[in-house]
Amino acid sequence: MDLNHFLNNSSQNIYGSEFTKLTLSVIAGSILGLEREVRGKSAGFRTLALICFGATVFTICSYLLGVEENRDRIAANVITGIGFIGAGVIFRNNSSISGITTAASIWIAAAIGMLLGIGNFLFAGVALFFALFILYALDFIQYWIDYKFEHRNYKVVFRDDCQADLLLEQVKSLKLKFNKTKMFRADRQTTFQFEIWGKESELILFNQWLFDNKSILSFEW
Repeated sequence: MDLNHFLNNSSQNIYGSEFTKLTLSVIAGSILGLEREVRGKSAGFRTLALICFGATVFTICSYLLGVEENRDRIAANVITGIGFIGAGVIFRNNSSISGITTAASIWIAAAIGMLLGIGNFLFAGVALFFALFILYALDFIQYWIDYKFEHRNYKVVFRDDCQADLLLEQVKSLKLKFNKTKMFRADRQTTFQFEIWGKESELILFNQWLFDNKSILSFEW
């Protein structure tokens, strides 16, 4: 066989394989990003497609360099960079935190991209399947949990601070979960901010108690 013919065929096989990896990475990232895009999240269709694609590109580059030490170093740097991107989509608003699922989606998109980059298509497909299962199927379980155990953030203003103890007793009697976040006093009034969660029927009774208590000037959630 002619040497040039052999080299040309080898080159075509190599680049054909890499093209397949890149194409699959765009498809996998787009599938993951579609779920985030539909929900109107900060990192959606294009972002996750680019992240998966970029992770595949860096992984392919680590193999093309031919030095085994470079592979570990590049992979570690990809993971570090993905950590910074994931942290950028997490936001905290008072006692609530949003963006964690989106950050996790970014993380798994990069992992799938790296799997595609090393040519492990089966493992990448299995990882994509389970990621979609968690995002879609487990969402129904999350909905049921939220329905059975509703979570609320309250802000209650008292005439004095002695009512805070009565409020805690009421929370315990209704078997609600409680977490105090902030309490401060001003102008002979005490403002109590806290979060509770429990069944909707119990929260209705708790609201009724707040409404009937004459020492409570106002409350909101």
